Amino acid sequence: MEQSELIVEKRTASGTAAARRLRRRGLTPAILYGRGMESLPLAVDSKLLRSLMHARGHNVLVRLKIQDGEGEPPTVMVKEIQRDAVTGMTLNVDFQRISLTEKVTAEVPVVLVGEAPGVKQGGVLDQILREVEVECLPTDIPAGFELDISDLQVAHSLHVSDLVAPPGVEITTEPTAVVVAVTRVAEEVVAPPVAEAAVEEGAAPAEAEEAAEAAEEE
Repeated sequence: MEQSELIVEKRTASGTAAARRLRRRGLTPAILYGRGMESLPLAVDSKLLRSLMHARGHNVLVRLKIQDGEGEPPTVMVKEIQRDAVTGMTLNVDFQRISLTEKVTAEVPVVLVGEAPGVKQGGVLDQILREVEVECLPTDIPAGFELDISDLQVAHSLHVSDLVAPPGVEITTEPTAVVVAVTRVAEEVVAPPVAEAAVEEGAAPAEAEEAAEAAEEE
């Protein structure tokens, strides 16, 4: 997997007010963490981050060029992004420092290709899993898995075991988990007919109950 580069700056202020000031400047609060290191608060250009994620996806490998930083720029992955539920604006991002020689776990999207015959027969296509977990070296993380549904009939399904992983990549999601299925359209449930008692208009409640009981006995 190709690495991208992102310039970030250290931040010293923390808290909600400081984060708001950063966002007004077009920056997103971030934090860098990793094994054997202290967490490092950062700030990253929001537009550049958004552009990078849109172009490369969630599993992008990034070399962080830290302004006024020392040593070799660390290679990181985006481990978590917090977004505003209403506006979708990125509020915070977590970077995890990684080693290119050590395996990592990542969520990889599953993309359906083809058209399921079961849909043309009146079934409903239901994708249960949109991502599966893999374990591999960071440079081997697939961009996605394609799953052909061209033979998927009504009441049939495809499972994680039907995905084909490239060499060096292990899919760790349960193999028997259903990825996609074509289900039958639920038939309209019709309530069974209820015996109606012949009750004259204006009959008293007690008389109506007796009439209903008599109809049931018949």
